[in-house]
Order: sequence, then C-alpha cells, then structure tokens
Amino acid sequence: MKKFKYKYYDAHSIPQFGTLEAEDYATAYAELLFQGVRVVSLTQERLSLKKFFADLILRMQLGGRWSSVFFRELGVMLGSMTLNDALELLQKTASGTASEKILRDLTNAVNGGAKFSKALKSHEAIFSSDVVQSIEIAETSGRLQEVTQNLAAQLERSYTTSRKVRGAMYYPLVVFCAAIIAAIIMINITLPIFESFYTSSGGELPLITSALLHGGKFLTEHLILIAAAVFVTILAAFMIYREVEDVKFFVDKLKLNVKILREIELRNLFGRLSFLLESGVTLDEALKMCALSAENLFLQQILSDAKFSVEKGATFEIILRGSLKISPLYLGLLATGESTGEIVEMLRQCESMADFEIAETLRELPAKAEVCGTLAAGLIVAALVFSIMLPIFNMSTLNF
Repeated sequence: MKKFKYKYYDAHSIPQFGTLEAEDYATAYAELLFQGVRVVSLTQERLSLKKFFADLILRMQLGGRWSSVFFRELGVMLGSMTLNDALELLQKTASGTASEKILRDLTNAVNGGAKFSKALKSHEAIFSSDVVQSIEIAETSGRLQEVTQNLAAQLERSYTTSRKVRGAMYYPLVVFCAAIIAAIIMINITLPIFESFYTSSGGELPLITSALLHGGKFLTEHLILIAAAVFVTILAAFMIYREVEDVKFFVDKLKLNVKILREIELRNLFGRLSFLLESGVTLDEALKMCALSAENLFLQQILSDAKFSVEKGATFEIILRGSLKISPLYLGLLATGESTGEIVEMLRQCESMADFEIAETLRELPAKAEVCGTLAAGLIVAALVFSIMLPIFNMSTLNF
C-alpha cells in the first residue's frame, strides 16, 4: 500500500493535515470523499534517504527488543494504573536514553486527548502498521492490557527468529572472509615471486596463476573506485527496489519461495487474522486490514484479491490454495475451520504449525550455512593451491 499526505479545512476553516494508506491516488481520493473530507491537496508520501537513515540509526540505538520490552512493561503496568500514568512512568525511567523522545511524544499526545493508536502512528519507523491497528482495535474493545501483552510476545518471537537467522550466518561469513584475506596475501606476496622468476627464465605463467595475479593487481590498484562502484550499485539497487513497485513486487514474490521467509509471513498472517476475527471483525474486513499492514507486495495483492473473493462467497482456503505455495496441512485446517465455524481456533493451530516449521528450519540452518561457507572457502583455497603448485610443476620446462 502507498501512503498519501492530504490537507483539508475543518468546519472553522482551520487547515488540517493527515495521512492515508491506499493502493493508488484515485482510491485515496475516493476514500477521503467517502469520509466527508474536502481535499485541498493530496500527494504521495515518499521516504527521503535522510529520513530513512535517521530512522535506521534510531532503530539501531533502541535495539531490536525495545518495542517488545515497551509493550511488555506497558501490559504489566496497565493491570494497576491508567495508560497516562504508565506512559509517564516509562518516560521517567527512560531519561537520558534513545527512547526518551518517543515516550515523551506518546505521553504528551495521550495526555492531550489523542488516542494511543494515533500517537503510535506518528512513530511508524518504530511501530509497524499492524501494531497500530491492533492497539486501535484494543482501544475500541477495551482489551488494551491483553493486546499489549500479546504484541510483546509476538515482537519477541519475531526478534528471536531474526536473531537466529543472523547468528547462523556468522560462521560461514567469518570463514569466507578468512579465505578472502588469505587470497589477498597470497596474490600480493607469493604469486609475484613466481612472475619474476618465470619472466627472467623466458616462460609464461599458467593461466589460473596469471589470472589471479593480474586480477589481484587490478583490485589493489583500483580498490577505492571498485568500493565506490559497489556502494553506488547497492544504493541504486535499493532505490530501485524501494521506488519501482514492479521490481519490489517481483522480489517480494521470490521471497515467498524461500521456506523460512514464507513460514514467517504465514505465521504473522494466521496470528493477525485470528486476533482480528476474535475481536469481532468480519473475515473480509480482516483480510483488508491484513493487506494494509502487509509489507510484502505479493502477499498484499493476494489478501486484497481474497477480500473481494470472500465477499462474493469464496472460501479463504480455496483462495490460498490457488494463489500461494502453502502446505496442504494448513489448507486442511482452514477448510475444517470454515466448514465448522471454528476458523479462529484453526487459525491458531496454523500459527502453531508455522512456528514449528520455523523452529525446525532454524535448527537446520546453521549446519547448512556452515556447509555453504566451507564450500565457498574451499573453492577459494583450491584456486590458490592450483595457482601455486602449477608454476612449480612447470619449472622443468623452463630454460635456465
């Protein structure tokens, strides 16, 4: 979904501003007209690189667990005090930390009469749209304490998963970097000795030795230019992915072919749907809300199409079967839930199964990553060995 900024005048002719998520400009404009808003200006909101890096730095300062700890503490406090008092206490304890400004903004907004969900939305770099939606529903249903505790558990689980994935990559990355460092040393110290020896003897270096030697020299002489080119290429690729919707859609579709990424998306989807349906939201409206909060464009399109199909009488299970690579076990549970009216319970079962699949994949991931890292390092070492041994074997053909 795209984000749009709009300006309008209220009944007292005072300019007001707001943001809206919609699929395109026409949909956003129609939605505002439906809400009775007389639009003065409507523009698509784009995240500047400056704001992107500022948000990235803020997230790094807070740490990956901050939002889960925040909701965990808030959930405990709401059992014995009001939301305003809880936020004020959290703000005091956060004095001098990176989270102080965020908590101060939340406290001031709530004390000023704003809804907690709206206050969270002003810090969308930290609190995702599905978190904001959950808090909004919790405020309406009066289940704020329960929802904050559930959010804490969900965010902790996501953080643990991402941390385990990163941890599995450390060993192969270290091995690969060690092999690269060894290659640089050999290319710049050992191979030049063979070059001078062969040149003085009127011979030619073997192809693999010559290729590594001249390639190493080229990299050494143009290291700054190559590093700059790599940086610009990565930045350009990121900008294209961020700004060109077709590219992002294609990449997001490929992501869902990776088992662990697909299971994480499904786990979040099943958990989100069960929460929304339990809160009294209809299935078609729940699908719409899940589509709005989905970051994966391909999944977003599936859920948007599913909403309209459900409104026409199709079952959710049939829609997923035809649009997403999904385990028959999930489909069976969803079909059972829709036929028996126990869809919420079946969605919870699907969420538990997805959790199990993620845990199993994470258990196997370090071993697979080690194999890949070792193979990559082995190929580099093998190339180095051949580049050194071949000149030695060919010395007998030289004229001394």
